[in-house]
This record gives sequence, structure tokens and C-alpha cells, in this order.
Amino acid sequence: MKKLFTSMFIVLALLAMTAGTAFAQDATPITGTVQTVVIETDATTGESIVVITILDETTGTSQTVKVSLEAAVTLGLVSTDPTTGESIVTEDAVGQTVEIDPTTVIPEENTEENQHPVGFALSNFFGDLLGVDYETIMTYHDEGIGFGVIAQALWLSKNLDGGSATFDALLEAKQSGDYSAITLPDGSTPDNWGDVVRSHKKGENLGSVMSHKAKSEVEPTEVPTEVPAGATPNMPGNGNGNGNNGSSNGNGNGQGSNNGNGGNNDHGNGNGY
Repeated sequence: MKKLFTSMFIVLALLAMTAGTAFAQDATPITGTVQTVVIETDATTGESIVVITILDETTGTSQTVKVSLEAAVTLGLVSTDPTTGESIVTEDAVGQTVEIDPTTVIPEENTEENQHPVGFALSNFFGDLLGVDYETIMTYHDEGIGFGVIAQALWLSKNLDGGSATFDALLEAKQSGDYSAITLPDGSTPDNWGDVVRSHKKGENLGSVMSHKAKSEVEPTEVPTEVPAGATPNMPGNGNGNGNNGSSNGNGNGQGSNNGNGGNNDHGNGNGY
């Protein structure tokens, strides 16, 4: 029993030492000379944050950290414009030597890992096309609309050359059952969501986005060379030429599948183009 207590004591002591070391490391201030200060809006919270780039004079390396607006004001890097009341970067912010408390630093987040994979895939595919962002998609999903229906509305919005307003109108119609404000690509007005789904082209669904088979841009197609009416296109190919004046076989020059002239032959094989 005594050995058991001794072992437990040693384990707890080691854990305390490790935690103390980690705390000491986390509490180390971030010091250096300010190179840049930028006020941004946090995409997740919508609040103003300050992005600061600091140069460590000792090591010669720089790092970028994000802090709250209040923390930046405390550091003397941001102030309030007396005329407009807006937050602005102070004139002497760049070049200052600062010491930032690491507990005030906003941790970096991996956006893709912290977002729903389906919502992320849809916003990544349709974001530039329609201007529909991840938050909008997830708001509708949280209201009870499935990702399949959301994908259908996104596809139709794309086909209608619409944007986020068209997307919103489609899902509002889905929720209310009133489709009178919706016009399908063929000019008709749907009576129900089934009519909306039937207007889609083949492959326009959630699965094609998730499997990366769908393409967000239309690929250019090769336009054939214009040929006058009644003329035969001059295309590469093998031609069968009918020879003249002779009974021996020879090689003739043909164009495409047209007749070619073979020298001293009855049946010439012509290579045309």
C-alpha cells in the first residue's frame, strides 16, 4: 500500500511539473517591433479584430497575431477617431515595441475542419458563382431544410443566372408553398418543389458536388470552321480515289471520302486531308 501511495505521489508531482511548464510557456509575452496593424472583421463573429505583425529583433523572425479591438487599444495601437467615432490605427503604431499578453491572442482556427463538411463543400462550390456563403447555407439548414434541397436551390439559381436573392426566393417558396414569384428556365412557373427539381439538368445534385464531379464553370467548346453552304469540309481522312486510263493499280490522291485521281489505275487508294 505504501508503494502504491508513493507511486501515485510521483505521478501527480510529474503532472504538476508538466502543467507548470506548459503554463509558463503559455504565459511568455510576445514581444517585438510592430511592422503592420490592420483592423479587420472576424468572419465568424462579425466583430472587429486587429491583426498585428511583429518582428522579433533578437531572432529576426516575424509573426502575425490577432487580438481584440480592446486589447489593441490597451497596447496603444488603435484609437477612436474623434470626428467619426470609428476605430483607427494610431499614427505611431508601426515601429512601436510592444509586449502582448498571449492570453489576449485570438487562436487561429482551421475553417474547413470547424465547418460542416457538406455546408463547406456547397459554399466552396457556389460561393463565387452566387455569392452564397457558408453562414447562409447553415442558417437554412438549421431551420430544417436539408442539404439536398439547398443544393437543388443553388443549382437552379445558377441556371437562372441569379444570385443569393434568387436562392433566398427559392427556399422561401419551398417553406411557404407559394411559387408564384419563381420562373423556371423554360419560362414556366412551378406549382410545387417537384417542378423545380425536374427543371434541373442531369448531374445537378448534391452528390455531384460532394464527389467533385460537378464543374463550376462552363468549359469552352471547339467551334468548327465555317464552311459555305453546299461545300464539303476539308477534313483529315483517307480518301478512295477512282483511277483513270489504265488497268494497273496505283496510288491516287483523294480528299476526305471524295473521289481522287490516280495515275494509270483503275482503283487508287488516296490519302486526303
